[in-house]
Amino acid sequence: MTAEDSTTGVNENAGELQFDSEFEDIHILSNAQVAIILQASARQAVNRDEELNEVYRKTQKYVDRFNTMTNPEKEHQELVDELDNLQEF
Repeated sequence: MTAEDSTTGVNENAGELQFDSEFEDIHILSNAQVAIILQASARQAVNRDEELNEVYRKTQKYVDRFNTMTNPEKEHQELVDELDNLQEF
C-alpha cells in the first residue's frame, strides 16, 4: 500500500517504513493482552474499593469491542504469562 505525502509529493510504501532507533526495544501489546491487563487492574480496583475512571472505562470498551479472545481458561493463563513478561521489563 503506497501513500503520497501531500507536502513533498513523495510516494511511501507503508510496508517499508522504519521506526527510529528509540523504538528498537519497545514491546508492543496485542489488543487481547491489553484486555487481560485491564481485567486484572479492574479486579484490583474492586478489591481496593476504588472506582474506575472514565479513561479506563473508555479504554476497556474499545478493547472489548476488538478483543477476539473468548476462552476464559486461556485468558487466565495468558494473564499469568503476560504479568510475568511485564515484570521482566
